[in-house]
Amino acid sequence: MSVPEGLRGTGRLEVIEKALDLADYTITITANSKIFLPEYQRSLTDDINRIALAIYVDAWTANNIKVTNEESYMERRRLQERAARNCNNLLALMQLAQKVFHLKLKRIKFWGEKTLNVRGLLRAWRESDYKRYAEALKKRS
Repeated sequence: MSVPEGLRGTGRLEVIEKALDLADYTITITANSKIFLPEYQRSLTDDINRIALAIYVDAWTANNIKVTNEESYMERRRLQERAARNCNNLLALMQLAQKVFHLKLKRIKFWGEKTLNVRGLLRAWRESDYKRYAEALKKRS
C-alpha cells in the first residue's frame, strides 16, 4: 500500500537528490557564455560552480559516513554544516551574479529557492542525526 504524497516524510536521500539538482542547474546555467560572460569566468563563475559542487559533494560524503562512534558522528555533522554554510555562500554569489550579469529576478528567485530548499533539508538532516546519534553516544560514555 502506498502512502499519499502529501503524507510522505522526507526521504533520506532527498537532500542528496536536491543537492545534485542544484549543482546540475548551476553548472547548466553558468555554461551560457552569452549571460555568464567569459571575462568573469575565473573571478566569479568558477566560484559559483565550485560552491554548488561542494554542497553536493559534502552532502554525498556525509551520507556515506556510517556513524559508529562520536568521531564519525562529528565528521558527518561537520560536513552537513559546511554544506549548509556553502548554501549561504552560494546565495551571496547569486546576489553578486545578479548585479554583474544583469540576471532576471525570476531566475534568481528560482535558483535561490533551490538553494534554500537544500539548506533547509541539510539542517533538518543534521537535527535528525542529532536526535538519533548524539543522545545515544552520550549514553555510551
